[in-house]
Amino acid sequence: MRKRLTGLIVLAAAGSTTLAACSSAGGTGGGSSAGGTIKIGVISDYTGVASSSFATNDNGVKAYIKRVNAEGGINGHKLEYVRGDTASSPTGALTAAQKLVQVDKVFAIVENSSYFYGAEPFLLKEKVPVVGSGIDGPIWSDPKNTNLFTATGVSNSDYSQVAFGQFAKQVGVTKCGSIAYAGSESAAHAAMGYVQSCQRAGLQAGYLNTELPFGTTDVGAIALAIKKSGIDGIYLPLVPSTSFALLGALKQLGVKLKSALLPTGYGGDLLANKAGVQAAQGYDFQVVGVPAEAQTAATKRRAADLAAVGVTTPPTFAEQESYLSMVAFGAGLKAAGDKPTPESFLEAMNNLKNYDGEGLMAPQTISFHEYVPKELCTWFVRLEGETFKIHENMPICGPLFKLKT
Repeated sequence: MRKRLTGLIVLAAAGSTTLAACSSAGGTGGGSSAGGTIKIGVISDYTGVASSSFATNDNGVKAYIKRVNAEGGINGHKLEYVRGDTASSPTGALTAAQKLVQVDKVFAIVENSSYFYGAEPFLLKEKVPVVGSGIDGPIWSDPKNTNLFTATGVSNSDYSQVAFGQFAKQVGVTKCGSIAYAGSESAAHAAMGYVQSCQRAGLQAGYLNTELPFGTTDVGAIALAIKKSGIDGIYLPLVPSTSFALLGALKQLGVKLKSALLPTGYGGDLLANKAGVQAAQGYDFQVVGVPAEAQTAATKRRAADLAAVGVTTPPTFAEQESYLSMVAFGAGLKAAGDKPTPESFLEAMNNLKNYDGEGLMAPQTISFHEYVPKELCTWFVRLEGETFKIHENMPICGPLFKLKT
């Protein structure tokens, strides 16, 4: 088994500082001598239209690197990283990747971006390994892209999880709806997947709109349409500004929802915003891996790693994804041997079985490039006061189903 975050369009962020660089090793087709330093390129949407949710991306990277380096590195290799900014565009992602590979000579790429797909043809041609969140579209489920590895397992946007419908039914939803931005196949599939999952659970489908302008907060007409539809459960694979504007408008119209489910927003960035906490009372959030509130050995270790770089709240979406991506990269590097090369790393990642993200994907394990797993699990939490509460009977696990498009 393995967990997968349903494909969706994601938000992004301005970043923090990079780790001080020592010496570099590796690069396209290169390797590293025993005991050398391995340089990683980190690509994210640090600026631009999608930058609202990736401001904390580097925290997850730094937290993992600091712990691993303090323990002597991986197979004797210390890690360092260099940032690449997509500027929230596919061409920006390509430019960032070209610099990281051709100038910085990175060993591999770790990404967390809504626009990474612009860089993939170049990186595939150069045979550069990429480990990341896989949130930017169908490239991650294409078997031809042999250099890509999603940290939480393949994100196949042509499929969805029965867990969404089961969760909606568990919290009392009877009629489901969802909204996505125009021009995003992954976002549209996420919205359709939620509604179809509800139908599989015996609930009604009531509203689906996949033509929203990206980032809009002009949602008055949509709120009226939703009220007319009579839905009491909604899934919003949108940036927070759109989601909160819409949910605020629905409250003003007197619409009572049994569940307003957001795929992002869980974590310390929301808790630090008093207005956001007040606005999000009673909202449900999908969590990447095991939530901090579960207090497992794995989440406690992640919390300790993040605390070492100054993060003392539940990890943000960006921190969850970047930390998990670094953990997956570390697992592949460890399996690649004492003198790793990009080629040996790719082979090692393909051969990894029963990988559990150092326990952060529990109870699941994943095999990279398993494009349609038999079962997926998802954790859901609800914001109550200033605390995220884990719903009962979590995680919800179940099979995938192919979307009707």
